[in-house]
Amino acid sequence: MQPTADPLVTEHLSAMFGLLARAHLVDGPVSRPEYTLLALTAKRGAGRACDLADAVGLDQSTTSRRVSTLVERGFLARTPDPEDRRAQLVDLTPTGREVLEDERRRREELVGIALHDWSAADRATLAELLGRLQAALSEVAADHPVRSVAGPTTTTGTPVRERTPA
Repeated sequence: MQPTADPLVTEHLSAMFGLLARAHLVDGPVSRPEYTLLALTAKRGAGRACDLADAVGLDQSTTSRRVSTLVERGFLARTPDPEDRRAQLVDLTPTGREVLEDERRRREELVGIALHDWSAADRATLAELLGRLQAALSEVAADHPVRSVAGPTTTTGTPVRERTPA
């Protein structure tokens, strides 16, 4: 039997992630999905759009459109893939890095305001526990692939269409 999480912990985490995501992107130049693609590109380095799609659990056409938008706006750049001239790699531009840095500062400011009256010991405990949770979730996520928000897909990323009875 799989262990289950405390529902209250899951509820608080979901609410917290939602608040942070909405708050730091309110006046920002990118949408939440675009920010996710930029942040993932910063973390992984230059790569193919199809690999980004797999990493975030979106279909390739949706990711390709978002990448094209980010390229047009100057946040990502395309370069030929040195291993396969038919393919292209996408990577952050200096402007894309600035966007990520600005958003990171906004998140830090928001969290700083929220924790302004917490003791140093409480902040340290929170940081330790969140670090442990992040490590555990990373380990679990490595063993459990991301499910596409568009629904189930084939191994090539094509959405599986439900059959309707005749």
